[in-house]
Amino acid sequence: MSQELSEQDLFSFLLETIPDEIYFKDRQGRFLRLSDEVARKFGVSRPEEVIGKSDYDFLPKAFADETAADEHRIMETGCPMVGKIEKVTDARGRVSWGYATKVPLRNRAGEIIGICGINKDFNAVHAMEEALRSERNRLLSLTEELQAKNAQMAADLEMAKEVQQALLPQSYPRIFGACGGFEFAHDYRPAATVSGDFFDFFQLSPTRAGIFVCDVMGHGVRASLITMMIRGLLEELRPAMDDPGQLLQQLNAHLCAILKNTEDALMATAFYGVFDADRREILFANAGHPQPVVLRAVGRAVETLGEGTAPQKTAALGLFRGFEYRTSRCVFSLGERIVLFTDGLFEIETAQGEEFGRNAVVESLNRNAGLPARRLLREVLGDALCFAGRKEFEDDVCLISIERVDESA
Repeated sequence: MSQELSEQDLFSFLLETIPDEIYFKDRQGRFLRLSDEVARKFGVSRPEEVIGKSDYDFLPKAFADETAADEHRIMETGCPMVGKIEKVTDARGRVSWGYATKVPLRNRAGEIIGICGINKDFNAVHAMEEALRSERNRLLSLTEELQAKNAQMAADLEMAKEVQQALLPQSYPRIFGACGGFEFAHDYRPAATVSGDFFDFFQLSPTRAGIFVCDVMGHGVRASLITMMIRGLLEELRPAMDDPGQLLQQLNAHLCAILKNTEDALMATAFYGVFDADRREILFANAGHPQPVVLRAVGRAVETLGEGTAPQKTAALGLFRGFEYRTSRCVFSLGERIVLFTDGLFEIETAQGEEFGRNAVVESLNRNAGLPARRLLREVLGDALCFAGRKEFEDDVCLISIERVDESA
């Protein structure tokens, strides 16, 4: 049968086995009793070698002064010291971290006769805190660096936006012939700093003008780079601008050759029309772009451009090498308008995912057909935003109005 252990046996077992440093000191700071861990810290083989000595016999004077001041304050005030984090340098110069708690040691009469202390190893926690502090400083540095780069990127994008806006038509061509002419209006709403939608006018003769509108897939920097590429190609392809089908065909060939090595598919829808004041007609070709709407003068009917003719096969630019785009013709009477737009206008959605839709665009054009061109376009944009419950479009939006007028208008 096992022998019952006394309180003294239990206390001795605790001091011999616990990994924490436990010690008792008198009012002069001399050790009365201590755990084996304290002896190991002081570099002696047995706790008995420490009894009657103080921290000054084992630790640097600066640290011994600090512990003596703490212990004197505890004994004078009777207030314990709980959880002080201490940096300890021993006689051999080794640095460690401890978590110290000290309380006044009282006799049976309640008189303070010294202190009792427990030091826990804090090295692992301190190392973790240092690692976290280092990581926090590194993240702060990276954040500051990222903020600086973002600010520079924002400045670059703003400059790109200014350049892109400067490349938009600043005035409209004056196109008049014996049978009247054309008046132009537009409204352009880029969704991001830079846009994937663009348009341009080309004066082909005193009585003819070409109008090109394009929508590159997506928006932002990537789309804007493709628009700049297309702008450059259009300047090279000016000799083909009299024939819309030929222009789109050559533009498609160039884009396919340029984009063939890109990892992701890139494409652009486009519409190009040649407006002829003398012939009172429009020649046009479409590359996967939303078909324009015609506001007829008679009965204010609204119809799709080319409605009633044989449907054409069409494809966006940059997808199929060798695709043939056909040129179509439409008569354009006095007082009639053609409205071109990009898909950002009718693809705007409510918070529930309901799309405005092309039919709603046609209805809005029909309802506002009697308004002047600029106001007409604003009303259509306003109807789309009102439907979606938004203040801005999520995608780039471009609208262009071309009206055939009498020269005296």
